[in-house]
Amino acid sequence: MEDAIATEPGTTTQTVCYRHSGRETAVSCSNCGRPICTDCMVYTPVGIKCPECARLPRSALVRLRPDRAARAIGAALAVGAAMGLGIVVLQGIGLFFALILGWLIGIGMGEAVLAASGRFRGPTTGWIAVGGCIWAYAVPYLIYYGASIGDVARSAGFAWVAIGAAIACYVAYNRTQ
Repeated sequence: MEDAIATEPGTTTQTVCYRHSGRETAVSCSNCGRPICTDCMVYTPVGIKCPECARLPRSALVRLRPDRAARAIGAALAVGAAMGLGIVVLQGIGLFFALILGWLIGIGMGEAVLAASGRFRGPTTGWIAVGGCIWAYAVPYLIYYGASIGDVARSAGFAWVAIGAAIACYVAYNRTQ
């Protein structure tokens, strides 16, 4: 509620400072709209504010909320599993495609984690995306080869798979920063 005093009967009213009831003012806080006098004004980059609205927050550090982190982890697992199935289907195409596939998996994983986390960018989402990429490359071996990946690891093709996975992890991490 604004305090107002009449200057003369039948004329317009003037507002007074909410902290100093005897001081007339025409200025109000740009945040809450309360009238403030020249002694109460605090100049900020976004306008003049009252002392309460001008107080700095306790922490300007933005953190990933736990519910959004859980959604991002769930998305990384689900998208990673789907990408892993795609790797199983497309694995015999060749070296060049394996490297491009790593790049595409990194982009897809990064975007999926960002969307699930509410577009939060930071190291936390970066590591969630990296974990999703590793999961995407682990799924084909768990499904196609079973838990024993020894033959694949000893073959020459494993080096290209590892390079593709490294590219995916790098792209996904950088995409979420």
